Amino acid sequence: MAEQEPQQSVPLALPLPWQESLWQTFISRLDQNRLPHAMMLTGATGIGVERIAAALAQRLLCTAELSKYACGSCKGCQLIMAGNHPDLSTLEPAEEGKAILIDQVRDLMARLSKTAQQGGWKVALISPAETMNINASNALLKSLEEPQGKTLLILLSYRPSLVSATIRSRCQVQSLPLPDQAQASRWLAEVSGDAQLAEQTLDIAGGRPLLALDYMQGDSLQQRQAFEGTVEQVRRGDLSPVDAAQQCHRQNSDQLLDWFMNYLHRLATGELQNSPNPALFDFSDKLRTARSWVLSGSNINPQLLWEELFMDWLQVFRRRGG
Repeated sequence: MAEQEPQQSVPLALPLPWQESLWQTFISRLDQNRLPHAMMLTGATGIGVERIAAALAQRLLCTAELSKYACGSCKGCQLIMAGNHPDLSTLEPAEEGKAILIDQVRDLMARLSKTAQQGGWKVALISPAETMNINASNALLKSLEEPQGKTLLILLSYRPSLVSATIRSRCQVQSLPLPDQAQASRWLAEVSGDAQLAEQTLDIAGGRPLLALDYMQGDSLQQRQAFEGTVEQVRRGDLSPVDAAQQCHRQNSDQLLDWFMNYLHRLATGELQNSPNPALFDFSDKLRTARSWVLSGSNINPQLLWEELFMDWLQVFRRRGG
């Protein structure tokens, strides 16, 4: 029999400063016994969708009364922090880039059908919801159509248009906007201890503070800057589309396309703000189409995809005459 891996400790989550208003709404609904049986939280990556979902799940499983956040002291919180609360389930792809499958959903439904072992709420986090394939989505529908008492399904989605319309219609959908720039900048400066770098990185991250923090703490900012350098080399004609594609085709195309779209936005609202280039909008549509292909799981040749995109990118400026 294979030896089980030890459970990892889990820190208690608190909502971020820009989420306080939404958090208060959640707590008010909880106090009034008005929480839905299924909730879908949507928003961009890097703004804290996962954070507030985890904070809500943990608060529901906390047994302290009249506490705004999970207390950290009760048996429920101790089980959460130990990583083995029996009434908390997480459903996600078995591997990055893969789908959530029907058997995973069936296993989740079987767990949720049982009585809560701690006598309170049962909570399931499903993330990202858009990775459920058709069969998995259909299997989830039964639970959404026949809700059980004191059971909450929290679906997280970063691309809600890719989630089945039937699933969306059976959830209370809460969209999380980008945080206020000043508030996000203050938070990032406090956490990182570098106000100037925080402001610069937040701009590069498209106003997404957790993504900016990830850039500041790891090497992904250097990777992004290297990619944008490749994009600019193609724009200037210093690098051929084929060679640029060769540099990109083995990397995460979804991430690169996200970086490309943010780069394009900064270009249109910054350097080219006073001399707009209509071809940029056409190219932006091509990036979105390419991303939908990548996300669909289609068998796309990444080298050919990037060659075509970089050829089109070069033509954006050649047609403009500079």
